[in-house]
Amino acid sequence: MSVDNDIQPPKIHSDNADRAEDIQVDSEQSKFSAILGVLRKVVGVADVISLRLSLPSQLLDPIPNLEYWNYMDRPEYFAAIPESDDEVERMLATLAWWFSKLLKHKGRIHKPFNSILGEQFFCRWDVGAKPASTSEREGTAASSITDVSAGSESSPVHVEYITEQVSHHPPVSAFVYRCPERGVEAAGLDHISAKFTGLSATVAPGSETKGVFITIKSRDNEVYQSTHPVGNIVGWLRGSLKVQFAECSYIVCPKTKLAAVIEFKEERWFGKTKENITGKVFSYDPQTQGDAVMSWRLKDIPKSCSVVATFGGCWDKKVSVQRMDGDKKVGEPRTLIDMTDLCIAEKVVKPLEEQGELESRRIWGPVASNMLQSQYGEATKLKRGIEERQRSIASERKAKEETFAPALFKPDYRSSGKPELLDTAPINL
Repeated sequence: MSVDNDIQPPKIHSDNADRAEDIQVDSEQSKFSAILGVLRKVVGVADVISLRLSLPSQLLDPIPNLEYWNYMDRPEYFAAIPESDDEVERMLATLAWWFSKLLKHKGRIHKPFNSILGEQFFCRWDVGAKPASTSEREGTAASSITDVSAGSESSPVHVEYITEQVSHHPPVSAFVYRCPERGVEAAGLDHISAKFTGLSATVAPGSETKGVFITIKSRDNEVYQSTHPVGNIVGWLRGSLKVQFAECSYIVCPKTKLAAVIEFKEERWFGKTKENITGKVFSYDPQTQGDAVMSWRLKDIPKSCSVVATFGGCWDKKVSVQRMDGDKKVGEPRTLIDMTDLCIAEKVVKPLEEQGELESRRIWGPVASNMLQSQYGEATKLKRGIEERQRSIASERKAKEETFAPALFKPDYRSSGKPELLDTAPINL
């Protein structure tokens, strides 16, 4: 088995085979200037992702998209979701996991390799009872042995990640996470849209994305639907890019009749924002309010919805929670999650020689290796070779009037936004 640093340092159904636009970059340009030059060409375009730009390797990070774009930066929070017998605490545990998946966005902006159609990635995280200390990590990826919950003496458990690129135009991937020992799974579709205005780039969930659906089988199949935030990439004038999240995100559980609204505050241009998120957990009626909840801001929550918890703080530092009984505080406030010293947990991945031809590291490994050696010309040549091969395969499929069928997921994955694995899926964990 291997871990992260083998590659990286610290309407679906279209088989359109149109050639992507190749972007040429002068070797004298800085990476930032080159990126800005590319984006200036797409100001006002409704969805930059749909343009299918083929960027040179200098503008990318040496990691495949399916590997990078996962929601288990800290898998111990996912494994902990089913633990409590209190349904409010299970919602708060889901909320803590939701914040933990933003950990990768604390640092610099990354642009991974675009996935090819049919590309797959498999890995697992080993989640145990012993936490890795900050001094042991020293700014690198976190140990693969992380704690499930404070003071837990439980045996190690495993969180698995299975994903496949199921559409290329538009780019959509299907994913499943599962922790068999805890009886919890998650599934969803990843599809993003992006727009550049000249001062910021906005990245938002695409039309095929309905969020992440967490199912707690060990709790009578409770389902928690959580949505993704809108991210604004700012700092273009200063040459220092960072993500600022905006608008509202939601977590709803119809079975427990609990919902959470997470509201991001607009951050200041100058100085520091004391708190950038605030939110509430409250009861609601799925029958009469189910369709409306995911459009509410905090001010829209009706008085008929009893508040059971409030939370606030900074998503990239510390978020605190206060249990409530309507307007009355219950107990003392406590830390929901502290991101200050957290590092991204390492993935356990099979060696390259045991991976299939469509697995991400087999596809992109040679490109990444050349990039890590600063051999960008050769890396770009290899990258374009992969892209040309995919165009050829798409053209052949179109000529034969064949449609692409996912190897891992059932073909009706679009209907609910909650894909299911095929019984015969060749999962290589």
